[in-house]
Amino acid sequence: MKKRNHISISDHYIYTPSTTDVTIRWRAIYNWIPPSEDPKFMKKWADFRMRCVQGIEQIINH
Repeated sequence: MKKRNHISISDHYIYTPSTTDVTIRWRAIYNWIPPSEDPKFMKKWADFRMRCVQGIEQIINH
């Protein structure tokens, strides 16, 4: 373990600067898929947009 400024840093600690894109790490470690790329969420919002285009009458009748 290294000491820096009288603070112990363990091997489990990973420094992440504020400008780091944490999604890169989440994808690698947890196999995370952002909602904007997840087919399940893409279909959900496509269906929602389609219902909005169809109008209120179609939504009430279903």
